[in-house]
Order: sequence, then structure tokens, then C-alpha cells
Amino acid sequence: MALRRHGATGPITLIGREPLPPYERPALSKGLLLGETAFEKLLVLPETVAAEQAITLRLGTTVTAIDRAAQTVTTDAGDVLPYGTLILATGGRARALPGLAPDGRDIFAIRTAADAEGIRARMARSRSLLVIGGGWLGLELAASARKSGLDVTLVEAGPRLCGRVLPPAVSAILADLHTRRGVDLRLGDAPVALASTGTGGVTARLASGAVLAADMAVVAVGLTVEDDLARAAGLATADGILTDPAGRTEDPAIFAIGDVARTPHPALGSPTRLESWQMANLQAEAAARAILNLAVPPAETPWFWSDQYDLNLQILGLPDMAAQPIRRGSPETGRGSLLWLDPAERLCAVIALNAPRDIAMARRLIGTGLVIDRPRAADAAVPLKDAVFRAA
Repeated sequence: MALRRHGATGPITLIGREPLPPYERPALSKGLLLGETAFEKLLVLPETVAAEQAITLRLGTTVTAIDRAAQTVTTDAGDVLPYGTLILATGGRARALPGLAPDGRDIFAIRTAADAEGIRARMARSRSLLVIGGGWLGLELAASARKSGLDVTLVEAGPRLCGRVLPPAVSAILADLHTRRGVDLRLGDAPVALASTGTGGVTARLASGAVLAADMAVVAVGLTVEDDLARAAGLATADGILTDPAGRTEDPAIFAIGDVARTPHPALGSPTRLESWQMANLQAEAAARAILNLAVPPAETPWFWSDQYDLNLQILGLPDMAAQPIRRGSPETGRGSLLWLDPAERLCAVIALNAPRDIAMARRLIGTGLVIDRPRAADAAVPLKDAVFRAA
């Protein structure tokens, strides 16, 4: 779509393994799972729009090999298709753990719309759910299941929720939120086995020796990046396909974008994969511009959000886990923000809990070079825009 928007006139073919047209994934663990959002509302490239834009969709098709010398790809149907520019947006598959294999009947993964529909149908005839994984996806699943009236137990091998991306204080806020909503949290206890009982239920054995029973289970422990195709073609990979900021790989005819791309970012210091809706869209825009020899805009501050019950949590920038943030409002009760400043006292990251105005203003302040007045920034009665002290 970005290629067409910026004037590309040549043929564009989109090949996808799923039989469905491209769709948004954030709602899979929320609106679609709860039956509140129709799948049609999630489509980003309906077949009618693809036809209008002269984009050929080859759905239900898997690319099995790339021939870089001939500039062709081979599909599972045996078709050999030429390319001038190849864009790899292969994302990832639901991560599997030994002894915790989904079976699609009582034990599920969640990565696709079909996964979400299967979970929703199973939830409709279940009273209890076991969630394996205390990251964003697991927490959103737990919240949706509780809203649907199911008893929920959530198992997380780490000592706290979202431990890789959240400081301990915010992990504790989420733990309190889910506990108050009736979720049985089992932290610091890794599952070692998970199986269907054969009579319409599941049992899980934890490292501690505890045995848990539920009607169904969902394994939500992240993704395994789909970079096998690129690696087999001789492209540089390292838990993702290595690219420059515009998505170019070492082969000038091949780009990689989205969850599969490991890309430099000025805020990160080293090439990183950022699994976020925002980053996928920005990388697509950058790659389209680069392919058309247009100026590529500078990188934006990373942004992520999650909705759980009545909590909207947004992260702008990358919080320093070791630094002490400014507390603004009452984040402990789910209404406030945590602000991180760099060594020059400039705003560099924010975690906002039901505080969208703080995020909106932080977008305008980060990167401006303006120094923050700490006492005023900590006062929720003072608009964040008025907490600027002076120019650096």
C-alpha cells in the first residue's frame, strides 16, 4: 500500500501462507477473542482493495526457496516467480516449548485469526483456562478470559510479569490488577509438561511439583522468528534478518520488515527486533520509500500499548530498568505515569497508565533537547508541557 501511495506503478504480488487477506493482529487476544470485533474490521488489504490497487494476492501459498542469482522465488506449488525487489515480511510463528505442544483441541497457541477463533469456540464451552506465559499476549488473554467469566490461572517462569520490558514497579501494578480481577498468578514456576486428559481437560506439571488442572490451556510464550528462508538464501541473520534502517539486507534487491527484521535504531544502540504494530508500519513506509529512491524519514521513538480490563498501558521509548523514574500522578492505582530522563535531564521514555495526555505530550518533547523540571513533572496538576525547564 505504501508503494502504491508513493507512486509505484509496476506489478506487486503479495504471497501469504494464511488463506486470509492481510489483517491486524492486536485484536486477536482482545476484540476478536471476545466476539466484540468482526474479522472484517481487521482487514488491512481486503481483496477488493487489492484489486483496485493492482496488487496480486497469492494466499494460502508458502515460499520454499529464494534464488538470489536468478531473482526468483519458488512456492510450495512448484511455481517459480521472478522479482525485481523482494520484501520479506515473514514475521514469526508461535514459540513452542518442549512438553507444551498445542493440539488445537484443548491446548492452543495464538498467532493467527484461526488460532483466536479456535480459542473463542473452546472458551464458549469451558469454565477454566490455564495461560502459560506472563508477557503481553498472556496477560491480554487472561483479561479477556476473565471478562468472559472463566476461572484463569496464569503461569510465568520468570519472577515477575513482562520482566523483559517493564520495571519491577509496573510489573507489580499488573500483578495486582490481575489478582484483583481473580486471576491465580503462579510466578517463578516454569511448566515442564502440559497434556490433554483425554476427557475434555488439561493438566500441567510445574517445576515446583505442583499440578494444575483446567478445561483448556493457551501457550503464549512469544514468537520464533521466521528467518529460515532468508538464512537458506545466504542472507545474514541473527534471530532475525539483518537490515539497515530502511530495511535493506546485504542483497540490494531484498528488504526485510516487521517482526523478522533486526534493524539499527538510534534509541537502541545496536540492531534490534522490535515486535510492535507501530514498528511494522514504520518499517514498511521506510522500505517503500527506499525502493522508490525517496527520502526515508528519521526513526520515530518506539511506542507500544496494551489494553487489559480497564487499563490502557502505553510505553513510549525504552525505559532504563536501572534508573529511577519520576512518578507522576498515581501509577500504583492505574492512573499516572513514570518518566525517565537521560543524563542531560531530557525526557527519553514514558510508561503511562490510563494517561493518554502524558503520552501525547511526551511525543512532542522527546528528541527536542528541552530539559525537564523534575518537581513540576512530578506534579500531576501541572500539564507535562509546562514542566519544561530550559533549552539544553
